[in-house]
Order: sequence, then structure tokens, then C-alpha cells
Amino acid sequence: MKERKAIWIYLILLFSASALFIFQTQCRHDDLNAATLAKVCFQTDIGPIFLRSCATTGCHDSQRGRGGYSFTDYNSVMKAITPFNAQKSIAYKAITGKGFVQLMPPSGALSENERILIRVWIDQGAENTTCTTSTTGGGTTPPVAVAQKVCFQNDILPVLVSSCGITGCHDQTTRKEGYTITSYSTVMSNLVVAGSPTTSRLYTAISGSSSSENFMPPKPYAALTTAIKDSIFNWIKNGALNDVCTSSCDTTGVVTYQKQISALISRNCISCHSGTNASKGILLDTYAGVKTYLDNGKLLAAVKGTSIQMPPGYSITTCELRQIILWKANGATQN
Repeated sequence: MKERKAIWIYLILLFSASALFIFQTQCRHDDLNAATLAKVCFQTDIGPIFLRSCATTGCHDSQRGRGGYSFTDYNSVMKAITPFNAQKSIAYKAITGKGFVQLMPPSGALSENERILIRVWIDQGAENTTCTTSTTGGGTTPPVAVAQKVCFQNDILPVLVSSCGITGCHDQTTRKEGYTITSYSTVMSNLVVAGSPTTSRLYTAISGSSSSENFMPPKPYAALTTAIKDSIFNWIKNGALNDVCTSSCDTTGVVTYQKQISALISRNCISCHSGTNASKGILLDTYAGVKTYLDNGKLLAAVKGTSIQMPPGYSITTCELRQIILWKANGATQN
């Protein structure tokens, strides 16, 4: 009788071990042959996942870095990665619950698609690459394909503050219609649904018909350019992160109006200084207009804050200021 009981216990343990092995094998996605799959790129596909799910305040951000790991950029992520071997990578073990007391992220597991993408990226070599088209899928195709990352602090916030967060509209004091558009937290509070531009009040307001009473910015303010609208679309679509691009401002080579200055002015000045109702009659919507105020010294005085602070409410970056100075020193060429 005891021998029969022992046999049953042995069979139960054997069955349990087999089932556990099968389960673990399935969770490891061992049927994936990374070399035969489409390229998964860090900047386009993987970085946004880690920023959105791991590099949150108090977890694996640049300040705290719990457990000694930060997931804010490629170099910090690679401290938890073993290229070509997801199974030995600490980051992959954490998101699949292998060898850790708690599954990561603690707020909720990543989706199966996200885990597979990370697995494939690691097994493909975990390179710091950028794809012109994201492999994550799922949603409306952006109106314009963008190869360069769109970052909130560099590309989105300056436009929103100069075009929306102005006196009489959506600044901290006026808060027209209850909306404040002066910082990441105020924008995200009730204007953006991360990952879904078409259900985000911010995007639907700027992309609608100019004849609509809800169209923003309202007349007589200048409408946002198509390029800026597309940048906002892509920023929201890619997770609406509060990120900073360290390489978006380039001062190498010859700085010209067409290459750098036009976009700089468009981001920071054009909403107030264009059209028939331009603030104080100052027009900066053409090369001739910008050069006029560059030559008389008023443009640099304003952006430096030595006369009046422009744009109002914030300063352009040191790199952008350097671009204007270099442009002037090089003859303020247009092309």
C-alpha cells in the first residue's frame, strides 16, 4: 500500500514538473527565430516601452534607478541586457517573472506583444537602431512617417506654450474652457490620451476644420503648420512621453534660415508674430521679416531676455540661441 502511494506521489510530481517545463517553454517564446523576423529597433520600438513602463518616477528613472538599473536611454538599458541572449538578460527575466520575486512592472505586466518585441530585439543583438516605420503596429498610421524621434520638451512644449498657453487663452491665469497648456502635467491632465491622437482633445482641436468654432488656435491667431500637427500626432501616438531629445539641435556646419532657423522660429514665435494681427506688428513669418529684426538687434535681445523675455513664459534652449548667433555670424543666409 505504501509502495502504491509512493508511486502516485512520484507520478504527480513528475506530471507537475513536466507541466511547469512546458509552461516555461511557452512563456519563453522559444518558437521565435529572431533572425528570420523583421528588424526590431530600439529607438522606434523598444525605448518607448521602457520609458513608458519602467522609467517612471521613483522606479527606474535617472534619479532613483531602483536596484541599480535605469531605463531612460539606450546605454542605461544595456546594463540589464545580454545581447543575442534574452534568457540571460536581467530586463527580460524581470518582465517575464524569471528569477524575481515580483513580476515587472509591478503596476501590471507588459502585453504579450511588448514582451515578444523585447525578446526579439535582444536576440537580434540589442542594437541602438531606429526604424523609419515602427513594428509595434496597432492603430492609425501617422499622417507623415517620421524617422526622427519627436520629443515633448524639445518639439512639442515650445509650440504649445507659444501658440496655446498665452495670456487670454490657456495660461495659468486665464485657463480658458478650463484648460491650462503650459507644462507636461497640465497638458496630460485632460487633453491627451496617450497612444490615441484621434481621441485626444489636443489633437482634434488643432486638426479640425478652420471654420469650426472649436478650432485651435482660434482666429486671429495663426493655425499650426502641417509639420507641427504631424509632430503632435506622432508624439501622442508614440506614448505622449515627457522626454527630451539631446541631439535635436545641431550647430555644426553652416546654419541657414531654411535648414535650422525657420523651424526654430515656427516652434517658438510664429503663433504670435504672423498674420494681420501680429503682436506689436512684428512679423516673423518670412525670411525677410526675421532678418529685419535680426539686423536691428531686437530678435537676439528678446530671446536673450535683455529687453523683454520672448517667447513669453519660457526661454529658447542654449543650443537654439547658439544657432541664431551662428546664423548671424555666417551672414544670415536663407539657403
